[in-house]
This record gives sequence, C-alpha cells and structure tokens, in this order.
Amino acid sequence: MRRKNKETKIVIFGSFNSGKTTTLENICEKKMKVEYNGTTIALDYGNIIINEDKVHLFATPGQERFKFMREILSHDLDGAIVVVDSSKGLTSTDKSIITRLNSTTVPYVIFANKQDINPRDLIHDGLIQAPIIPTVAREGNGLMEGLNLLLELVK
Repeated sequence: MRRKNKETKIVIFGSFNSGKTTTLENICEKKMKVEYNGTTIALDYGNIIINEDKVHLFATPGQERFKFMREILSHDLDGAIVVVDSSKGLTSTDKSIITRLNSTTVPYVIFANKQDINPRDLIHDGLIQAPIIPTVAREGNGLMEGLNLLLELVK
C-alpha cells in the first residue's frame, strides 16, 4: 500500500533557454526563482500536491559554468525531467545530462519543448532511454501529462 503524504524530489535539467523555468512555473502552485537579469543562476524551486503527495521540483541553470549546481541538485533525486529545445535539437549539455542519467537507476522523461516552433521528433541515435513527451511550456501543453508519467515511473 502506498503511504500518504509522500514527498518526491524531481529535478528539471536542460540546456540554456530550453524552457526549464517556464516548465516549472506552469506546473507548480508555489514557486521561487534565484536569477540575475532574467537568467537562472542557482535554481528555481516550486511544489505541487498530486494525489495527496507533495512533489518538489528544482530547475537547474542551463549554462555550462553552473554545472556544479546540477551536480548539487542531483543528490537524492527521485526522478528527472530533461527539457530539450526541439527547435535546436540535442545540445552537448543535453547529451551529457542524458548520458549521466542513463548510467543511474533514476527514472526520467524528456520534454521535447517548443513544439510550437518546430513540431518534429528529436533525433538522438538511441541515446535517449526514456519516454519523449512533446511540450509547449509557455502554453502548458504536455507538462502535466509528462509529470504524471514520470511519477508513475518513480513508483
């Protein structure tokens, strides 16, 4: 039997300007941002209650110089969302994040974001070993479906 009032930690990864903050903002009921000039420099945080469980979401900065923050936030996560800008395809940062996730047992999903700009499948040559969900974070399209799928994988 599933225990009530479980808390789950989900980390949102992705390259700079892929839509991580927008994804978090359009999922969470309560949120907080640590940014400078509109760019996340430490983390974004939000939470939501789903089926009586509290889900904590942390969005990491996308710039390579903040890689250390991704590593700090990765500690003890229950699941991950990788937001990919589908208008650009997989970046080297995305590939590095996905490769690292593939080497763990942490369940993850890919949000192929910005489908309103470029509605195409992600080319990944077998790198992605997780469900790919088409999203438009600005409009909230696909976000809850993807989060609910991830939460099922976390169970």
